[in-house]
Amino acid sequence: MPRKHGDYASVREAIISTAAQLFTRQGVHGTSLGDIAQAASLSKGTLYYYYPAKDDLVLTIAESCLSHFTEAILIWVDGLKRDEPLRPALGRLLHSLREDREAAKLYLVLLTECMTGNPALHDLMQHHTREWVVLLEMGALKLQSRPQILGERAELFFTLLSGSLQQGLAGLYEIGDEMILDVLLG
Repeated sequence: MPRKHGDYASVREAIISTAAQLFTRQGVHGTSLGDIAQAASLSKGTLYYYYPAKDDLVLTIAESCLSHFTEAILIWVDGLKRDEPLRPALGRLLHSLREDREAAKLYLVLLTECMTGNPALHDLMQHHTREWVVLLEMGALKLQSRPQILGERAELFFTLLSGSLQQGLAGLYEIGDEMILDVLLG
């Protein structure tokens, strides 16, 4: 049975949650394992026992974050009705993916980390992004819509979402769902 640690069900959960919060606030490069151990009220030895390398912890957190979005897309696909118009259905998906601001921030931090040359993270993010594109295409086909959201259009959906999240969370400007849908469905 895992050891409880404070408000967390296990030491591992405390490490993951604390690291995700610090990564979101300080970035992956700006956060050391020592920072995580201190914030989680753990010794460095305990942290290294669970995660001997920071990259292992980054991948664990990335898998959890990306799976969160995959689950949201799956719920969206499962909830679609055949006679539902495409535009409002996509609007619901956008709203759902934007809803958890902390998960969105962490996703953007991980996306940035992916660009700094972390091949394992790149592969993981690429895998999930491909999965999201296929799920979006399945949803569009379930709606019996014209094949408007296939291939590059499905990829464009996630590109526009990522860009709008980045601009909005940075406080630069908000790109509304309607504008994204106008560009996507033109």
